[in-house]
Amino acid sequence: MMPRSVKYENLKPEDFDALVTGELTHYASWLEDELNDIITSFFVVPGRSSAFKRLLLYRDGLTFQDKIETVRGMIPELGDKAGTNALKSMLKEIEEFKASRNAMAHGLDASDNSSRLIRKVEIINRAGKPNIIEISPQAHRRTIAKVESLLTRVQEVRKVLIGG
Repeated sequence: MMPRSVKYENLKPEDFDALVTGELTHYASWLEDELNDIITSFFVVPGRSSAFKRLLLYRDGLTFQDKIETVRGMIPELGDKAGTNALKSMLKEIEEFKASRNAMAHGLDASDNSSRLIRKVEIINRAGKPNIIEISPQAHRRTIAKVESLLTRVQEVRKVLIGG
């Protein structure tokens, strides 16, 4: 987890943007690693997980969204294990978080510059509809708290589903 001692309000706008984007990217990577572990534990025999991850999961073309869809498709295969219902709802939360991360990484700055640390980022969704996400120090703190909780819950479900 990231240290929470950062005083976002004391940052220059460009440093705030960079820090927010970096933090969101780190959490997205951690969530993606949890999905990688779920996928690997289901499909791989002991001793081959390293090769499976290297040859398949870490490939350029296999996106975070592909991994979300793979885990979603695995749920019926996992059977009635505890945690499968929770995993379904968590995958939706992961997609929502991923959208925020993608907005910061790929969106257009739509800020009106009236406040130095309130950034407005426009992203066009898959249906072609524009969406503006407002990011302030307070909103970012809420996002980080929410994703930290999500990451912990995903880790707990992974342990129930695959062990360790």
